[in-house]
Amino acid sequence: MIKVFIDESGNMGTSGKYFVLAGLVVKTEKDEARIKRIIKKEQKLSAKGNKLETRKEELKFSRMKFEQRQRILNKLVKEEGISLYYFVAYKPMVKLLQEGKTKNLVYNYFSKLLMSKVFRRYKDDFEIVFDQRSTAVKSMNSLTDYIEISAYAEFPELIGKKISVGQADSRTNLSLQAADIVAGAGAQAYTLRNLHFLEILGGKIFGILEYPRRGFNGSLKFEIGKRKLIDKLKGES
Repeated sequence: MIKVFIDESGNMGTSGKYFVLAGLVVKTEKDEARIKRIIKKEQKLSAKGNKLETRKEELKFSRMKFEQRQRILNKLVKEEGISLYYFVAYKPMVKLLQEGKTKNLVYNYFSKLLMSKVFRRYKDDFEIVFDQRSTAVKSMNSLTDYIEISAYAEFPELIGKKISVGQADSRTNLSLQAADIVAGAGAQAYTLRNLHFLEILGGKIFGILEYPRRGFNGSLKFEIGKRKLIDKLKGES
């Protein structure tokens, strides 16, 4: 069973130019357990000195200090059983948004494009988990149906495999918190042109889909300094 935890950074409104989806893929329960331990340990460090030292505060990239972000990302890249995928939309050139299509439909389409990258690599059962607090996910039924139908149509070898799509609360789901940090690292690279955190993750990134292919402004595929990452992304679109 392949588990995929998906979180986002940015919005699909008029604020900002980029919208980022990150997929954190884990192969086994042991892999996920190690990710959870990384987040738990950081939660304890964040709570240290607090009156409520046992309180488990949700970790979010946007609220973390540089040292926290770097520490967690350096630990994640040491885990062999994980891989990372990004979908990055340059919103000014996304016709679906410019035409005023409903955000949940656009989100479904973006999620499908991200998952196509993952489906292309793994031929197994899947459990896909989204953050239930995502404002763009209005109906899990439509998102589930869309991803399942698209997967079986695009990848016939997955027919017969189970594809489960659901939601969890990132406040209590530690793997989604890790996905949020991964998404934040990608968003910072595109919005601020600060590649530091994305370069840390370089060896674990197996795909970055920049959308749309034509008209995408600000591509980072060949600016990221890690040789391993550049080699993996060569020829991708």
